[in-house]
Amino acid sequence: MITYCLKIDKLNYEDYYLTLRKLGDMIIKKDLDKSKRYIYDFKKYVCDFEDLKENKYYFIEILMIGVLFYEYIDYTSNFKSYLSPVYSFLNRARESKLKPQVDLIRGRINTSLYTLNKENQIFKSSFNTDSNYRYTFYNINYFSKLINWLDATSDFKEEVIRLRVWLGFLKTKPKEYISFFFDFTLELVTYMKTLGDDNLAIYMSNLENYLNTYKKDHYNKEDIIYCSKGPIQYYFNMIFSEVMNDIFRSDFLNTDKKIVFLPGCMTQDKTPCRRSETSYGGKCNHCSKNCNVNKITRLGEKYNFKVYIIEHETTLSSLDIKKNKNIGIVGIACAPNLISGGLKALRLNFAPQCVILDCCGCSNHWLKNKCMTSINENRLLEIILNK
Repeated sequence: MITYCLKIDKLNYEDYYLTLRKLGDMIIKKDLDKSKRYIYDFKKYVCDFEDLKENKYYFIEILMIGVLFYEYIDYTSNFKSYLSPVYSFLNRARESKLKPQVDLIRGRINTSLYTLNKENQIFKSSFNTDSNYRYTFYNINYFSKLINWLDATSDFKEEVIRLRVWLGFLKTKPKEYISFFFDFTLELVTYMKTLGDDNLAIYMSNLENYLNTYKKDHYNKEDIIYCSKGPIQYYFNMIFSEVMNDIFRSDFLNTDKKIVFLPGCMTQDKTPCRRSETSYGGKCNHCSKNCNVNKITRLGEKYNFKVYIIEHETTLSSLDIKKNKNIGIVGIACAPNLISGGLKALRLNFAPQCVILDCCGCSNHWLKNKCMTSINENRLLEIILNK
């Protein structure tokens, strides 16, 4: 089922991007100043071991903490610490030839991690009605449990890396400071959710129906949690992927080499793709003129940027980070993956930008049959050529 789609009657791409810019500006104008205390302290904490970024970037990470807490706090008690070695082994083994067998086991584990019992439904139902729940469960102890749970699922690798840095930082602060910090993240999520419901829900009219029915098809499958992402995560990824684009725009334009990474769902769906494999991913061999990857590869040949197909998140992990410094990348992804893709690009030392897919079309997760996905090519060229 298509969970979101940008092609809406009476609306065009510019309407979508104007809405994102408006919402991002509203949230930042309202709350960036309120976050400066935490951002200043956090930058002071991390300055010895990572390159500092501008305040808006750390504001995004603060909001990400609130989003993941809101979405998954009810499930943290399902994490069994004594199984940590098992979780770690299976997640590492996914990157080997054993992946198909490993994912069968992970399907059962992730289903157990995402099974909500009445006794551990503690947070979301009381989110807006009982402040005692907020203070009882929105604390550093549950933050640590949340990180362990996210890590066990293997669906939030980049987020977990950043959240662990924030956990280390918060452990240096007094209890009152931590309480105010988490309460602030709650305020951010509440405000963003209101804006998203009012302005972005039109692009995801099928999402609620999908979330009410998808477990039947994904039960005991390793993607049950990945496919569970609710509206709050769509809003966050849509709005703040554009904010991230603005933050790293100058860095991207000042790189000597530009690369566009396309997902496999953009290849044509009539015959097998005849790409050649490289260290950066699949390289299009122009086997079908109707293939969207072929069309964008032709644009790359015209405007001097490279195009590669990325089927799996581990494709780029073996690259030498030192050599990525002067490479600007444009990641193409569906809505739930935009921010995590940006986090990974930054960790690998790329200067990132992104373009959202018009809709989700992956047969591995969303649809029963493959459907060739597309993007707004003009949007891609605006980013590459700085129009």
